[in-house]
Amino acid sequence: MKDSTKQYFYSVVRQAWQEFRAIGEKLGKKLMRTPLPRVLMLCIGLALVITLIPLAISLFVIFMLVKLFLLMVMMGGRAQRNQNAEQSFKQQQWSHKEAEDAQYVRVEQITYRRDER
Repeated sequence: MKDSTKQYFYSVVRQAWQEFRAIGEKLGKKLMRTPLPRVLMLCIGLALVITLIPLAISLFVIFMLVKLFLLMVMMGGRAQRNQNAEQSFKQQQWSHKEAEDAQYVRVEQITYRRDER
């Protein structure tokens, strides 16, 4: 059974190699008919594409990592502040005397005449 699997794998790889070789031969014949300045422009364009795509992906990854790092720093600081605020609130003791000193304020609605606006 191993031999049949190896044979199948070998035939698939051999067929793929033949297809790639045929595509390469067609591409080579086409390039031989293409003028040299056009081939040069194709090479320069291909080089730009090959260099710009990894640059864009790496910059994207770098900025996402910086964003995640800053988010983690901000969340950690916020959690620390919330913890400190809870501790200070628990430490304060409210007395009934302070609650008795509070006064009620009456708020009335003021009506305006249409002419005064």
